[in-house]
Amino acid sequence: MPDPRFFVSKGPIALGEILRLSGAAAFADCAPTTPIFRAAAPDEADLSQALIYVDDAKHVGLLEGKRFGLCIAAKKLCEALVRRGGGALAAAENPKLAFANAAAALHELRTFESAANRRPTIADGARVHSSAQVGGDAQIGAGSRIGPNAVIGPGVIIGPRTVVAEGVSIWCACLGADVRVGANSAIGGPGFGYAAGPQGLVRIPQLGRVMIGDAVEIGAVACIDRGALGDTVIGRGTKIDNLVQIAHNVRIGENCVLAAQVGVSGSVLIGARVQLGGQAGIADHGSIGDDARIAAKAGVFRNVPPGETWGGYPARPMAEWLRETAAARRKKKASDHDD
Repeated sequence: MPDPRFFVSKGPIALGEILRLSGAAAFADCAPTTPIFRAAAPDEADLSQALIYVDDAKHVGLLEGKRFGLCIAAKKLCEALVRRGGGALAAAENPKLAFANAAAALHELRTFESAANRRPTIADGARVHSSAQVGGDAQIGAGSRIGPNAVIGPGVIIGPRTVVAEGVSIWCACLGADVRVGANSAIGGPGFGYAAGPQGLVRIPQLGRVMIGDAVEIGAVACIDRGALGDTVIGRGTKIDNLVQIAHNVRIGENCVLAAQVGVSGSVLIGARVQLGGQAGIADHGSIGDDARIAAKAGVFRNVPPGETWGGYPARPMAEWLRETAAARRKKKASDHDD
């Protein structure tokens, strides 16, 4: 559910109007006057009066035993869902696009202007530079420091003794205690999510948050995008170097280390105490187990088991990569000798 600290609800909107906005066609139980209050992800526990979409058969099981307001799905999935009951169903050729068009009407980002009648809470001992901007309902913890030209959006929570350097932008986020954020980093910006439509790419509303644990350190010019519908999570004690990109819905465990220029694609799950070498890239929806290590410049396209060390492109277990590299070198030397 979009956090009301960060997003303004524009609902309810009648189901019939949601169908018009989305372009989806009524399939089952679509009473036009049914109120739809919010957009949600199908894995949420409470989906009552919520708009959701399903575009993959493996997600159908997430709706088992749940009541929802309106689910937009491909026609073949609607046929499977209607037997389960649960709520109104609408069919769309591109459920993601239909959802994006409708969800944009249900929520909007809370801005400095919309929160102008609200004041931030700044605890005793906190220091906020005169050039910094702090939005309404934001909370700045005791002993924290907010640097020059930093922007702290409405509703953002900054924990005690946290240091936010110059030029940092933080939106839709909750930071724990003793966090350090380097200069010009961006936390809580919209994730890189689009749906292809007849007139081009349509932005999918990014209605989630960023949740950062205690004692996390983030270098300069790093970007951590907020979740699309859920949270992007950085676990306690994790250290993130300069110029790192962390996409929407990524979850990183405790005490991980991400070296400079690492890129983590959307919805990746990273366990505890994982080490990612510089410029390593992790493909979307993958997982890396606890205590795994990824070598610099590795391209990870498969799930990495706990405790293993991988390298190369595409990444594979380190011993395998080294053997293949050595074999290729020997073959090259033999070829040169024959010439």
